[in-house]
Amino acid sequence: MKPIVLVSLFVLGTLGAQTFVSPATHGHSEGGAQNSFPFGTTIVPFRYLQIHDDVPAMTISGLAFRHNATNTVYPAHSVTLDAWVSTAAFPSVLANATFDLNHGGDKIQVVTNRTYNLPASDPHRLPGEFVLDFPFDVPFVYAGGSLCWEVQVTAKTQAANIFYDAMTGGGTSPALATSRGLAGCRSTGRTLTMTVNPTGPTDWTTGTGSLNIAGSQLQANGAVFHVLGFDTAFWTAVGVPLPAMIPTSDTAPSGTCTIYLDVLYVAPFTASATGTVSIQLPVPVNVGLVGLTAFSQIIGLDAAANPFGMTASQMAMHNWVGPFPAPSCSRVSSSGSLGPTGGINVGVNTLITKFY
Repeated sequence: MKPIVLVSLFVLGTLGAQTFVSPATHGHSEGGAQNSFPFGTTIVPFRYLQIHDDVPAMTISGLAFRHNATNTVYPAHSVTLDAWVSTAAFPSVLANATFDLNHGGDKIQVVTNRTYNLPASDPHRLPGEFVLDFPFDVPFVYAGGSLCWEVQVTAKTQAANIFYDAMTGGGTSPALATSRGLAGCRSTGRTLTMTVNPTGPTDWTTGTGSLNIAGSQLQANGAVFHVLGFDTAFWTAVGVPLPAMIPTSDTAPSGTCTIYLDVLYVAPFTASATGTVSIQLPVPVNVGLVGLTAFSQIIGLDAAANPFGMTASQMAMHNWVGPFPAPSCSRVSSSGSLGPTGGINVGVNTLITKFY
């Protein structure tokens, strides 16, 4: 094969593999808003369109989204739809309430009456992975400008709203994004499991922040530890995959106690007489940390809870979010109708979208 042919194939393959997340500022950090439109709402039919100004020229073979981070486990669901893509006729700030007027002359139908089976959410990811995947039947070659995609949803299976990660407004000093998930076990004297409530105030002018956790349902006046790590796949220090059950806990009064993270940091605390604790860990905030996620738990020393003498809370998550402008995208939506017009929102609750 001639060298020039090999180079051409390499370039085409590289272009075909390109991906881009819009708005780009939230490619690795939680969006801070949520939106059930158009895929997650129970309402059908549903017509929906988004315009993005920041997508580079690329061949687009599909769209993908992620669940809004929450301790709620959203169930698997299916969605049936048609979809179109074009170079937008206007930038996002000029979105038109008439759906068709937003499309440029290169509009093509990329999905025809296709049903997508979408997975349940994973409550230990912040932000979530782009697992809500909608591959196209035919690709769209986008040359740049502003991009317009539209879906007309005609059937769904979910019984309640499922929220996708979204973006709204802008932030000059955003707090750490927080969530919690998975299950804790019971401390001695408690009927409910150990819980955590994370917050993450920041001050970007001084480069400082605080990783905060309020723990509850702990053993009264018990010795507890705040443990923190950055991996939920493998606990390096003890050489075991995660999650890891605390031995003997599954058949004990505590119920199953689980370590969810690679423990790299440990700090001791004493729970209050009501079984609560307030933890504040100073952390830096700077652009180099944007997208980083820290995982935390509260571990209790509790001899009566199980033979191993240790309990564990659910898991808290803190995700560094950098300063960001209002998103350069807009949406037009029509709830319960495939009619020609809908309501317009510019830079408000627009879905964080991965193009590939």
